[in-house]
Amino acid sequence: MLLNSFGSSACPIALSLAISSMAIAGETPTMGLITACDDAAPCSDTYKLFAPLNGTQTFLIDNDGMMINSWVDDYVAGNALYMLENGTLLRCSDNGPVDGGPAAGGDGGCASIFDWDNNLLWRYCHNTTEHRLHHDIQPMPNGNILMISWEVKSNAEALAAGRDPAFITDEDGEVWPLWIIELEPDLNTADQGTIVWEWRAWDHLVQDFDATKPNYGVIADNPSKIDLNYGRDGRADWLHVNAIDYNETLDQIVISSPFVNEIWIIDHDTTTQEAAGPAGDLLYRWGNPLAYDRGTADDQTLFFNHDCRWIPEGYPGAGNITVFNNGSTRPGTRYSRADEIVTPLLSDGTYELVSGGTYGPEDAIIIYEADVQTDFYSSGLSGVERTESGTTLICMGRGSGTDPVGGQFFEVDESGEVIWRYINPVTPAGPLNQGDVPSGQNAFRCSQYPVDYVGFDGQDLTPQGPLEIPVPCPGDTDGDNDADVDDILAAIAQFGSDGSQGADVNDDGTVNVDDILLIISAFGGC
Repeated sequence: MLLNSFGSSACPIALSLAISSMAIAGETPTMGLITACDDAAPCSDTYKLFAPLNGTQTFLIDNDGMMINSWVDDYVAGNALYMLENGTLLRCSDNGPVDGGPAAGGDGGCASIFDWDNNLLWRYCHNTTEHRLHHDIQPMPNGNILMISWEVKSNAEALAAGRDPAFITDEDGEVWPLWIIELEPDLNTADQGTIVWEWRAWDHLVQDFDATKPNYGVIADNPSKIDLNYGRDGRADWLHVNAIDYNETLDQIVISSPFVNEIWIIDHDTTTQEAAGPAGDLLYRWGNPLAYDRGTADDQTLFFNHDCRWIPEGYPGAGNITVFNNGSTRPGTRYSRADEIVTPLLSDGTYELVSGGTYGPEDAIIIYEADVQTDFYSSGLSGVERTESGTTLICMGRGSGTDPVGGQFFEVDESGEVIWRYINPVTPAGPLNQGDVPSGQNAFRCSQYPVDYVGFDGQDLTPQGPLEIPVPCPGDTDGDNDADVDDILAAIAQFGSDGSQGADVNDDGTVNVDDILLIISAFGGC
């Protein structure tokens, strides 16, 4: 009997092997696979990896919406996850804040590695009163892991750096700037790792509030610096960085700050000491020129952005950056877009900045937006990822407005047409019933891996059925999604018994003529 991520051998997933639930009832599905791949508009040949928001489960599914594998953690997701090339799962885990430590949306605390069979191999927690991992991590080709962390600065430290007191609303007066660490994990020791490189936002500040401080300057004259007094509001989680990606060719890092409405690129080809100086200043920023006091509100292009990542080499659009443009801070009508940014990369690895002007491009390539813009809107969460075939996988993490259902994963072709759609059917409490209205099953984002990805070599990739609780198939005694001669023969063989072997299809406690007639009436595929 299959044991699945919900910890029971009699769970809906195990009992629904190879059942496509809504086909049984001949009705339109409300969750799970909504739009299947079509030969006329083929989607990518990939598996999808995701975790229900605030849940302990992680799932890998195929394009038919069938579970390929699942994992369960002691902690809820915190939030990103990755399949590694050795077949293990790297997962952000939220072990809860330390008393008095930082806690805000997207918090986590730990990075964990599980093998294919759900055995915990390694867990590293970076979670104290002084710092805490959150949102995202990024595995690197050298085996190290980039992590984003809050670094707690006291009220005194914030004021000493030129923070405007009017821009401090945290009750303790703290500020939690971004701290990026590169961790070399010690996989031979369950909870060990060594920080081998660091970058701190606190080393790259400018402010025009307090002329007595050494970082005082004209904001517009310092586009490679971060304005200490610019942001969404005065909360301690001032930047709220929610995504990180690494480009090995450039040896650069891109991050997303939705509270500043920008993406930033920094150089990784530095020592920690160099990264603390001018070499660690921003190489590129895009989305909101007001953040460096150039341009106007009309020049803003990103609005509470999530999930920035480079398109890999060999993929259509290689070298460009995709980003989910949520739109929750967009003036006027709020709607989301999936965007692609063609960066003004120069031959020396820097980015063109017109003298006195802003970083290009003027606008992004629109990968996807709804025909009626407000029909596609996720106020938070969400992601975008290019596939090798040129399609794009999009996660609408949170439903809003005209489409309140979150946890929607869909693939669009190069013209923006939806060619595959799936709705996560699992909440933190467990799977939902097919046919019900989905609720409470949001997702941070969804990632895709080609079916020939090296991390799947040697693994059992047999589909194990849908995640949702299926609609029963009338007359089916053997779970093959069909009422056929085999079911009639089973009813005859079990005639007069209590039906414990499955032929009591009407559940009246006895296998009899009524069951045979029911099988005949439902004869055929469900």
